Amino acid sequence: MTSSPPQGRVRRGRPTSPLLTENAIVETAWQLVREGQPFSVGRVARELGVHVSSLYNHVGSREELVNHLRDRIVAAYPTDGLDRMSWQDAVRTVATTHHRVFVDHPGLIQLLAQVPIDSERVLASYTQLGHKLMASGLSPTRAAQVIDLVDALTLGSALTRSGDRQSWPEHLPGGPELTAESERWESESARIDASFTASVETLVAGLERELSR
Repeated sequence: MTSSPPQGRVRRGRPTSPLLTENAIVETAWQLVREGQPFSVGRVARELGVHVSSLYNHVGSREELVNHLRDRIVAAYPTDGLDRMSWQDAVRTVATTHHRVFVDHPGLIQLLAQVPIDSERVLASYTQLGHKLMASGLSPTRAAQVIDLVDALTLGSALTRSGDRQSWPEHLPGGPELTAESERWESESARIDASFTASVETLVAGLERELSR
């Protein structure tokens, strides 16, 4: 005959399933990003009610967690079908999709800019774009430069959006005209979006001229 544990005493032992998983950590981080909350490993740990050291039993480093976030972003903002597009539309799709990510989640700007890309999904998207560019006749060097330029356009536009409205020195030649141009937009965001689109189209047109020589 076995005796029952004294009433009121909690039976202790190893839990039947892990209390903390890589997926739970990444999902919590992604939830903070979607809500526009400040991101840090410490903040993720507090949300989960654990110590930071516990997180590192499941994700090796802050950089690894950020790259898991990149995977979530790619899933939420897909660039499917690049292999079936013209190289022009592939450039537009990658650029505008990444632009939309930063518009929707401004807190990602500094975070992603500081951590090198080590996400297979993100690298696959860039590799597909590079393949399209090389198939059009660009050299590998030039294709890599275009990918860097697309990144620069998206990050630069996002950083510009996070600042105040541009103020031009009206006492200098060109100042009044630039001020009038800035003020005709209903919002600074609308102006920056239009400038971003124009920049991407300028890049595409320049590459078309380069390939036609």
